[in-house]
Parts: sequence; C-alpha cells; structure tokens
Amino acid sequence: MHSLGGFSGGTRPARGRGAGGSKVDQAYLALKRAIVSGALAPETSIDKNEWCARFDVSKLSITTAINRLAFEGLVVVEPQRGSYVARIHLEDVRQWMLMRRALEVEIVGVCAASMSDAAIEALGQNLAYQKAAIASGDLEGFHALDTRFHHQMTEGLNLARVGEVLDPIRTHLERVRRTLLPEPGRPEGTYREHDAIYGAIAARDPSKAQHEMASHLDRVARELHAFVAKNPSFFEA
Repeated sequence: MHSLGGFSGGTRPARGRGAGGSKVDQAYLALKRAIVSGALAPETSIDKNEWCARFDVSKLSITTAINRLAFEGLVVVEPQRGSYVARIHLEDVRQWMLMRRALEVEIVGVCAASMSDAAIEALGQNLAYQKAAIASGDLEGFHALDTRFHHQMTEGLNLARVGEVLDPIRTHLERVRRTLLPEPGRPEGTYREHDAIYGAIAARDPSKAQHEMASHLDRVARELHAFVAKNPSFFEA
C-alpha cells in the first residue's frame, strides 16, 4: 500500500490542457492523491524524473506541483535532500480533529433540526451503498461513500463557507483515515456509527445526532492513538 508501485495513477493524460486541467494541475492532483491515499508513505522520496515521465512534462512543471504540496504541508523540500513526503505531525492532527469535531457536531445538530426530507433521503441512500460496498469487500468504494456521507451534511444545508473550512482539514485527516481503513472490523463499525447518526437526523433529534457524531469522531481519535503506537515512523510530535 505504501510504495509508489501500489499507486494506480491511471493512464497518462493527453497532451495539453484537457478536462482535468493543465498538466501541472494533473501532476499536482495525482501526487496529492498518492500522498493522501498512503501510496506514497511519509518520508518517501519524490523522484521528479519518474513523475516527469509519467505526465510527459518538464521538471519545472513537477517542481511547481511539488511546491504547491509543500505549501499545503504534504511535502517537504530540502536543498541537500530533495523532495519527500512529509511525516504526519501529531499535534497538527490533534488540532485538526478538534476543529473537525467542533464543526461536524454542530452541523449534525442543524441537520436534525432543519435538513430537508430529500437531503435526509439521500443520506439514507448513501448508507445503503455503504452496506453494499462492505458486503462486496469494496474498501475503496466504501471509503468514497464514507467521505461523501460527511460532505452531504454541509451540502444538504447549503453551508458552502463551512465546507470551505472543513475541506482542507479533511484533506490532512484523510491520510490518517486511509491508513486506519484496512483495520479489521473498521468499515463495519463505521457503518454502524453512520447508521446511528442518520437515524437521529431522520428522527429530528438534534441532541442524539450530536451525541452519535461525537462518539463516531471520538472512536477515530482512539484508533489513531493505537495506530501511532504501532507505526511511530509515520509521525512526529
């Protein structure tokens, strides 16, 4: 999972600016996906020549993409060492999780109080797909639905500005969540927690919805601490 060889980056993009944007954008997004998914593990060196060949672009284009990722804290650039994937800062993770918990617990209470029936129904459909993904062993599909489930709450309330705050927080936490996802029993546990959240929203019970969301996010925090103990090289204090 944590080697470049395990990253399925798809076929090489066509020349020029296509539907996916410029080649710099495409390289940036592909590198970001590889880092966030864990295909490029912390401390992994980024071979510019390899990525130049992958996207048929100049080294300057790859450097530009890497600099964008460095600005986001996902890559470290050192003159004598080159570019490599940043380790995950534990204190940053704690703060991101604190912010996410505060926002999402508040949001889910508003969902229970005022989300439209159609938006609630869409959450229920998402849950049905989550269950099907678990049954078929589709971890990637389940992960995408898990992420989508949380996005649907801000979208269902038309909270675009709140989403703009949450999105970068979720991006950084995504690295942690993706490493936790393969843990035995985790998808099933996540599904049960999502189902409890959905049930409270559908019942129009803000207090219970907030309790269930807090319990869900607190479990992620506990699992993170256990994962850190097993994989200390991925993190730094």
